Amino acid sequence: MLNLDSAILSTGFMKESRTLLRVRLWFYALSYVHLVAVAGLLLTIDFAAHDDPDIQMYQKIRFKLITAWFNLFTLVYFPICFYCDWRELRGEHGRNHVKVLNQVRCLCFTSILLPTTAFGDILFWRVWNTHRELIAPPSIHKVVPFWSQHCMHTVSLIVVLTDLVLVKRERPKSNVLNIGVLSCFLIAYTVVCVQSVMRGEYIYPGLKLFTGMKFPILVIYVFLENFFYYTSQWLIIDMVWGQGNLKKVV
Repeated sequence: MLNLDSAILSTGFMKESRTLLRVRLWFYALSYVHLVAVAGLLLTIDFAAHDDPDIQMYQKIRFKLITAWFNLFTLVYFPICFYCDWRELRGEHGRNHVKVLNQVRCLCFTSILLPTTAFGDILFWRVWNTHRELIAPPSIHKVVPFWSQHCMHTVSLIVVLTDLVLVKRERPKSNVLNIGVLSCFLIAYTVVCVQSVMRGEYIYPGLKLFTGMKFPILVIYVFLENFFYYTSQWLIIDMVWGQGNLKKVV
């Protein structure tokens, strides 16, 4: 029985594993090319050249958008993933630096990339379909093409959800580190928003509605929803990579 199990793991599963690695390499490569192409197009837009002050403002605040944060974050994440999977395909996943990069890769995805992307993209489309003027001044849509919104807010969500399913992850024994990293990320972004508001720069027009004690309530809502997406990902991981899965045995 042991020999039979060994034979199965050394033939069929190993082929499936190598196939999955190749799929992920193509996935990360294509996702990276898409992200670079979209970023290259949007970053070349000269908002300052327009007469409308609402449009000119984006020359200074475009890197303060939460969408910019998690999309630019993936510019570093994708190469790390590609390198780690390439090393594993070559049978070199046991190297110390690869192990460290894989740990960083998992921590960054589960604690920052998945919850913030899900939060930003889902909230964006909820507001866009009801009160899009709360996201950006109507005049900005003359400069930023509509299809780019799908590149930034639809493709990005599909990519992280695909990554969530394709890569084996396990629940951490303690969520303290992950929650701490996510909290630091959200606190940093909150500080950026507060500083911008104090300068009279509203990253999102909707922030004008949250004056006085309404702003702390908004911050609490942002934290709770991000924590919700952080927690929800483990349910998907358990379903895909649970005890009954052959990969769990390996």
